[in-house]
Amino acid sequence: MALKQAIDTLVVGAGPVGLAAALTLVRDGHRRVEIIDEAERRTGLSYALALHPATLEELARLGVAATLIDRGNRIDRVALYDGADRQAALDLATLDGAHPFVLVVPQSELEGALLAALAKEGVEVRWRHRLRHLADGPGASVACSIDRIDAESSGYAVAGTGGVVGKSFEREIPLVIGADGHGSLVRRQLGIEMAATGPAGTVAVFELDGERLPADLPDEARREMRITFSDGLRSVWWPLPGSRTRLGFELPAEEAPTAARDKSRLPSIVPWLANALDERRLRELVAARLPWHAAPSGRLMWSVAVRFERALAAAYGHGRVWLAGDAAHLAFPFGVQSMNEGIAEARELASRCGRVLEGAEKIASLAAYGDERLAHWRKLLAGKETGASGGGPWLAANARRIAEVLPVGAGEAEQLLARLA
Repeated sequence: MALKQAIDTLVVGAGPVGLAAALTLVRDGHRRVEIIDEAERRTGLSYALALHPATLEELARLGVAATLIDRGNRIDRVALYDGADRQAALDLATLDGAHPFVLVVPQSELEGALLAALAKEGVEVRWRHRLRHLADGPGASVACSIDRIDAESSGYAVAGTGGVVGKSFEREIPLVIGADGHGSLVRRQLGIEMAATGPAGTVAVFELDGERLPADLPDEARREMRITFSDGLRSVWWPLPGSRTRLGFELPAEEAPTAARDKSRLPSIVPWLANALDERRLRELVAARLPWHAAPSGRLMWSVAVRFERALAAAYGHGRVWLAGDAAHLAFPFGVQSMNEGIAEARELASRCGRVLEGAEKIASLAAYGDERLAHWRKLLAGKETGASGGGPWLAANARRIAEVLPVGAGEAEQLLARLA
């Protein structure tokens, strides 16, 4: 099926951020939206897994939160450990808002819920479609060249996609939203640089099934996640829906590869390190880094080593082309900040795009979005005071590093840590 002849907004990238942007536009009555993604289908393994309280409120407005809550695991408490010593427990129920908890749900479930909601509105993702070129000029539209990538041996090959160009489309589109991940072609076409905001690194992730829960947890054990500090490195223990658990370990600098991340909206896998993440390595990491945890007993379902970066784009876009999510920023992965902030950005940007299309706002409204989000991320990265100084010396010394890995928004992290005082 060919692309629509008349497109009001092109969304590039069909991850959670792009899908949330498209659904926002459709629910606001703007049905001439197209979503393209050069992947063949939605994500398989689910790396991102936590939805912040504020994100749940955004998804509730889109009508998908209830479905996700039914399928996910609710986290009411975040426990903080220094080695074997439990230092504090943060009660998420004290947060303001309609959803004072974190929802653990696989990224595939989130994408599935958003795709189903879009399908009910008659909107489908154009998989295996790639934005080849865009030109954002002074006029009322953006000139976009879009390739459909086929598996057949006709046409000309497309680097890195495992296919050939079956057909090309030329469209004049009023607005473009780039939600195409770290290697964003939209950002690169705009000539916007991505600058490091801190050191890069690597995390090791293990997912197990049938793992025995820690003996010190009560019956509602699956409603607590744990963050442990050991020799300055952070580890997380997540209870997932069903009988699965996930463990993540921040690796020391000497284990981090130096090659740059080269994936688009998916994590950058480190093959040589991932091959070493077997059951033996898991037992070693648990013994050294999670002294409160018994030896692993569940079945290892999968493991992966993921390179992460801390980075921020120099701008969120210009004219009629704007970015959201990993296309504009990257953060330490344990707090799932980049995806959750990206969903908030998608909602805000798409709402403004809708008002611009209606003539209710000037195009300058989008520039205001870019300025506001850039200021927000700079403030987030500056690590403002958390108010945890009254919670004891350990909390005061580690407040910023705790805040970076808490699975809540920046304001919520400050609120939780301040209440410890």
